[in-house]
Order: sequence, then structure tokens, then C-alpha cells
Amino acid sequence: MGCLAVLFALNEQDVEKLRSIDRKDRSAYMYEEIEELFFDSYPEYMCELDKAWDAMHRMLTDGNLNFENQFPPFSNVILGGEMLYGVMRDPSGNIIIPEGEEDEYIILKTPEQTAEIARALPAKTKEECRRCYDTIDPEDYGQQPDEEDFEYTWEYLRSSLDFWKKAAAEKRYVLFTVDR
Repeated sequence: MGCLAVLFALNEQDVEKLRSIDRKDRSAYMYEEIEELFFDSYPEYMCELDKAWDAMHRMLTDGNLNFENQFPPFSNVILGGEMLYGVMRDPSGNIIIPEGEEDEYIILKTPEQTAEIARALPAKTKEECRRCYDTIDPEDYGQQPDEEDFEYTWEYLRSSLDFWKKAAAEKRYVLFTVDR
């Protein structure tokens, strides 16, 4: 089970600044600048996911927590998008975790991905999510999946819908961040 996650809806200037920061300094910038600014001044452009992000990704894809899940747009809700910190692809296209970046992920979704998510997510039924949730391997997940965890995850997913709609309507990027 992972740690706390947050989604931030960023404008193009925010993204340009974040991309301009040296990769090794992005984590500090994320927490010292973006997080502080949004929590203090722009709470309408953030969505806390608590620990639900892990099961959320699994129940929107194939039951696995994997960067290779190819179920767009649902795989883009959490782990899909541009890998800015914590994970990257080597020259051969393999997923790697760079040294010193083991403790968090920062992943950016484009406005186009955000719009796709905002259109598709409301149609995802509880039954569809339950079927994928029920395929979660307890050993891989770190706990036994159960009704309480499913409901907790489902509620966080449903509570994120307004965030996705607002971000899409304003053509914003969405940044997924999590401390692991």
C-alpha cells in the first residue's frame, strides 16, 4: 500500500517552470513551491487521493500497479503520462527508477489526456471497477483487498470527478504526485 497522493491542475506556465527545473531538483520544487502555493492559495485546483491512488490505478486497469498498463484513458489517471520524477525510461524504453528518486513519483498528464479522462471517468461503473479490484493480488498489494478498502477507493475516485471536469474545461495539465 502506498503513501499519500495529490493531483494538481496546472496551467501552461506552471508546467514550463516545472519542466525547466533540473530533474534532480524537481522534488524539492514540487513540495516547496507548487504544493505550498496550491494548498494555501488554489485548493480548487487540487484533489487529495490519500492512499486510495494505489487501488484506484489497479481497479481502473487490470488489477496491477504497473506503468505498463495500457488501458487509456484509465491508465493515465494515476501512473500514465510524462514521467518527471521517480521513474523514467532508459534508452531501450525500459522503466527504471533513477538513483535518488526512489521515494516519490511526479507524473504529468497533458490537457488532452486530462480531457479524455474527464470524459471517460464518469462512465466507469462501480461494477466494472469492482471486477478489476477483485483481481488484485494481496501479496503484491501488501494487504488483503476487502469491501472496506474497495468502498474507500471508490469514494475517492468518485470525489475526483469534479476536479477532472474543471481541469479539462480549463485545458489544464494534471500533475500526479505521491510520496512512497
